[in-house]
Parts: sequence; C-alpha cells; structure tokens
Amino acid sequence: MELDIPAHIHSAGCRSERLTYSLHFINEESIAVVSLLNSTVFTDFPTLKILVSHGGGAIPYQVARFDASALRRGTERFSERLRKLYFDTVLYSRDALELLFKTVGADRCLFGTERPGVGTVKDPKTGKWLDETRHIIEGFEWLSAAEKKMIFEDNVKKVFKLEL
Repeated sequence: MELDIPAHIHSAGCRSERLTYSLHFINEESIAVVSLLNSTVFTDFPTLKILVSHGGGAIPYQVARFDASALRRGTERFSERLRKLYFDTVLYSRDALELLFKTVGADRCLFGTERPGVGTVKDPKTGKWLDETRHIIEGFEWLSAAEKKMIFEDNVKKVFKLEL
C-alpha cells in the first residue's frame, strides 16, 4: 500500500484435456474476481488498485447472478463492488467489449491488446485480426469522446500514476 502500485490478475496456462487453455483463463480470472470482491480485501486496503485481464473472465456475462446472491444476503450489490476493480479490453468481439463497458463503466477499463496471443488470428469473415480491437472501440457511437479517451489513455495514467 505504501508504494501505491497496482496489482494485476492474469491466469497461467493450462494443459488439461478437460479444460482448454482459454477456458482456464476465463475460469481462473472469474474465480479471482468473485473471491476478491466477497472478501475484506478492499475494506482492509481501500485504496488498492487491481487490474483484471480479459475483461474479468465471465463476470460481465454473469453479473446478475452475483447481484442476486448479494441481494439475498442483504449486502452491497456485486455490480457495485465490481467498480473497485479495473479491467483490460483484451476481448475479441464487439459484443464482449460492449458488455464490459456497459457492466463496469468506461472509467474502469484500460485498453489492452496481446500479440502474440490467442486472438492473433485473422477472422475470415472480416479479414481483420481478432486481437486488434481499437477500431471496434472507436466505432462505438454510444461512447462519448471523453469515455474513449478514458479507455485509451486517461485510466492507465490514473491507475499507474503516469504522465504521458
């Protein structure tokens, strides 16, 4: 805490016949998010900054299930606790990126890409690389210019205390 350095959650690879490489990443990052947000970590360390890779795994897709559990327990909504984390945009589809931004907010997302990575492949339907997502984000007309700037530049400056 003294150094005010952000933490980063990124799963390791897996070589299981039952659990594919990508599914392992999604599962482990989802488990990490739920475990962190259901713990006292942010009560104990309220200024802690944590960046989660791959849009938080399956969390944006399943957030209402976690909200339901929190509401049954009478605790703060899971979707509100989710805003204590930051997420990268290493997702490969327009729908996934849109869901992430609408679930956690543009102010909690940092542009990310990976190359080489799982998404370093051309989509035969579009002729574009799956892991090149900047054009997708730029094409979201419902995001304001200020929100796009947050995703591409401002949030990384804030999280990592950078002057670019």
